[in-house]
Amino acid sequence: MRKLVPSALDPTQVFNEIASAKRLERGERLKIIALEIYNYYKTYSESISDLSAMNPIGLSGLEKEDLEDCYSGKTNPLNKLLADIRELQDLPIRNQCQYCGIASANTFDHYLPISIFPEFAVFSLNLLPCCDTCNKYKSNIFLVDGKRQIINLYYDNLLSERYLNVSISYKDDVPSAEYSLIQPIGISDNQFSLIQSHYTKLKLLERFRNRSPEVLSETQSSIKTHIKAKSNKRVIQFLLEEAQRLRDRFSNNHWKVVLHEGMANSYQFIEDCRLTK
Repeated sequence: MRKLVPSALDPTQVFNEIASAKRLERGERLKIIALEIYNYYKTYSESISDLSAMNPIGLSGLEKEDLEDCYSGKTNPLNKLLADIRELQDLPIRNQCQYCGIASANTFDHYLPISIFPEFAVFSLNLLPCCDTCNKYKSNIFLVDGKRQIINLYYDNLLSERYLNVSISYKDDVPSAEYSLIQPIGISDNQFSLIQSHYTKLKLLERFRNRSPEVLSETQSSIKTHIKAKSNKRVIQFLLEEAQRLRDRFSNNHWKVVLHEGMANSYQFIEDCRLTK
């Protein structure tokens, strides 16, 4: 999980261009409420450190439909905005969902849900590239008991301390990985609570577990192919080097980084690699 770079495009200009691209009646209605929308953009920007304080306007009827259509009814100005958000991201993560680190970022999440906050339907700071699975699980989730449930990849402090852990076990000589979250020393309860809710709402621990057999198998195959003298030391070195390569590209808590370190710490996995013929 890595931070995302916000778009530098002027959000008021983007809104105006999208409104101008709409058919006459809808475009005129959008322009009538444009100044009001710009004020909400300002409020959002000023509240970025505590979006839990944001309250929806409560729009309904045509205004809500018009604002939702700014995103659902594709236009060239919207396509330009979405392309700008994608292209600003570093190459290693440009096509990867940073909510999970598993799948391609093939859609966009409205951090403040569009069904509740249609006023931010095309506000760049509210649009985060993600995979359709994370988008589906997140759905309209925002607050529970006044607390945010999902990490904001633009502005939250993403911890470098290791909080994601894995244990590798065997059943019928087949390895599997079980992930868990552990609160690091010095990390506040509020910070860790947000991490826990993020991983729970998006079902990340389960999804990591389900994807791990493929990585475990591929890693064993790679060791078999590339390491001739399969001493324990050489196998561990290979696994830790791969973990570091992934850490440099992604983050210390990326599920594959943790998994490779878990393999390096698993005596049975290392023995399996050495015995592979």
